[in-house]
Amino acid sequence: MSARLAAGVVAALAAIVVIVAAVDRPPPSALSHDPFVATVHRVQDPVGLMVTSGGWAYCEQMRPVARRTRYTLLCGRHGPDGYLGPNLRSQRHLDWGDPVYLARFAESVGVLRRAVGGKLVLIGVSYSGFGVATLASHHPELRPDRLIVIDSYFDLAARRRLLPDGHETAREIDGEAGTSPAALRRRSVGAAGLARLVRSGTDLTVIWSVSEDERRRFNGATCGRDASAATLARVARLLGRPVPAWVTSSKHGRNLWRHGARIVRGSNPGRKIAFAPVGGVPRGSYCRS
Repeated sequence: MSARLAAGVVAALAAIVVIVAAVDRPPPSALSHDPFVATVHRVQDPVGLMVTSGGWAYCEQMRPVARRTRYTLLCGRHGPDGYLGPNLRSQRHLDWGDPVYLARFAESVGVLRRAVGGKLVLIGVSYSGFGVATLASHHPELRPDRLIVIDSYFDLAARRRLLPDGHETAREIDGEAGTSPAALRRRSVGAAGLARLVRSGTDLTVIWSVSEDERRRFNGATCGRDASAATLARVARLLGRPVPAWVTSSKHGRNLWRHGARIVRGSNPGRKIAFAPVGGVPRGSYCRS
C-alpha cells in the first residue's frame, strides 16, 4: 500500500478507533465504551479487503490467511470486550448481533473498502463466522464478493438453547442479548438477507464439521440441524435454486487452520452438499444433537 493510500485510509477512519498492527495485540488502553472498535492490518499491494469479527482471538486466527492471500484485514471488536490477549478469556464481551455494533461495523467496512479497493471478503470461524454472517445478512448493502462461514452457526436462539444456563457462553449471550427467543432470533443471521446477497452476486461459502468431536464439544450447536443447515434450506427456497455447502469430519477450527488460504482462493475442503429449493434439509448435512 502506498504512503498516499495509507494516509487516506487513516483519514477516512478518523471517526473510528483504529489500531494499526504495529504490535501483536491491542494495548489495554484500547478498551472503549464505543460499541465498535476496528483493527487494521495492512499488506503491500492488497488485492482487496478481508473482514472478520469477534475481537482479538479471531483476528489472530485470520491474520495468516490475510497475509498469504494478500488482503488488508479489518477486524471488528465489540467496544466493551476485554479479551485482548492470552489469559483474558474471562473478560470477553462479544456483540452477539448487537444492531448498533453492526451498523457501525458496516459503515467502517464501506469506508475502508473505498480506500483499499479490490475485492471484499467477509470471513469467520466459530463465533466470528456468526459475526460476519450477521453483519452481511443485516447489511446486505455491503454486497461482499464473498461471505465465508466456517465451523459456525446462523441461529443464535438455537445456539443458546443448547447451552446449560450456567455455561460462560450462556451467561455472555443472556447478558448481551437477553433471554427472549424473539430477541435472539432478531440477532440471528437472516435467511432473507443471505438470499438478497446471493442474488446481488455474493459467493456464499459455508463449511462445517459433523465429526463426533464437533458434536460433543458444542452439543451440536455448530453442526446440528438448526445451526446452519436449516437456514441454508430456507435460503434455497427463497432463491428457488440449489445452495451448496461443504461438510467435513475435521475437529473444530481445523477447516480454517489447515485450508484457510485455499478456501479464500476458492478450493473448499469436504463433501459438497446441495440444499435444494424443495425437499427440506438433506441427510448428512448435520450431526445428531
